[in-house]
Amino acid sequence: MIRIFPSRGIALGAALFLAPAITAPALAQEASPPSPAATPAQTATPAQHTPSAQGSQDHAGMDMPGMDMTDTKASGNGATMDMGSMQGGQAPPDARNSDDYADGYRNSTLPGYEMADKLSIPKILVDELEFTSGNEGQGVGWTVLVTKGQDNDKLWLRSQGLKNSRDQRLDPESSVEALWWHSKNPFWGTLLGVRQDLGKGATTWLAAGVEGLAPYWFDVQLTGYVGTDGRLAARAKASYEVLFTNRLILTPQVETNIYSKRSSDRQLGSGFSNVELSGRLRYEVSRKFAPYIGFVWERAFDGTADFRRLRGEGPSEHRLVIGLRAWW
Repeated sequence: MIRIFPSRGIALGAALFLAPAITAPALAQEASPPSPAATPAQTATPAQHTPSAQGSQDHAGMDMPGMDMTDTKASGNGATMDMGSMQGGQAPPDARNSDDYADGYRNSTLPGYEMADKLSIPKILVDELEFTSGNEGQGVGWTVLVTKGQDNDKLWLRSQGLKNSRDQRLDPESSVEALWWHSKNPFWGTLLGVRQDLGKGATTWLAAGVEGLAPYWFDVQLTGYVGTDGRLAARAKASYEVLFTNRLILTPQVETNIYSKRSSDRQLGSGFSNVELSGRLRYEVSRKFAPYIGFVWERAFDGTADFRRLRGEGPSEHRLVIGLRAWW
């Protein structure tokens, strides 16, 4: 019985074609199985070639579109594959559209499945609601911020002021603002809107500014104003939080106001109007509820100080404050 392996059959056919003088006994000896006396290395040779030969026979019938496979034995340069037609291109005509079963919904508008930065969440922050007592009498002060919108665009309603209970006079810096806040990067945003003064001689202002977190975690607000009476103004605030513990927090703050022209109705001079330094120590009973105590020192300058002297007051004022900070 003669066994001819496919891999050797190719060489055998070439030998028959090129050398017809080869005799039949020689061919039989080449194709015959090894004798029992052959060494282990010689007997292992046909077995080692059998799987690869069988694999070549199995892969020979495979036809994959877009792939060019060249037999290693035939080419001598190694197998090559052309993957170009498998990258990109148009989808087959019968490809399924991934939105066929979405009923017209998209992830950004599917109720309850919005991305976190697309949620519109309202917030009310009563940053300062305090009773004050100082050399100019007693009073009530407030700083409130209401926001509504997504992380990159929000409507801001903010107000700050101080009312003296002795003569029911509002501090000339008391105001309400409606602003549109737009983020520029993760730490800073721009402000654009209007400001309305409270009290006697109130003015309406166009407001524009920036607000954000400066290096070393300073919270900064810079706002410029153009008034309907032709005046220009600016307000700057900066604060920092010192954590003694996770609940006991000290917040020092500085604020200053500048005006281009004096206003007799508001009793404000031109130039630097005032500088206010304060420190409030709060204890957060919960993250949303924190009583505090603090101290405020304020100094008026130039024309604003002159108006205070005309009222029989000094240019400096100090106040002890007891209040509450809360948010919802």
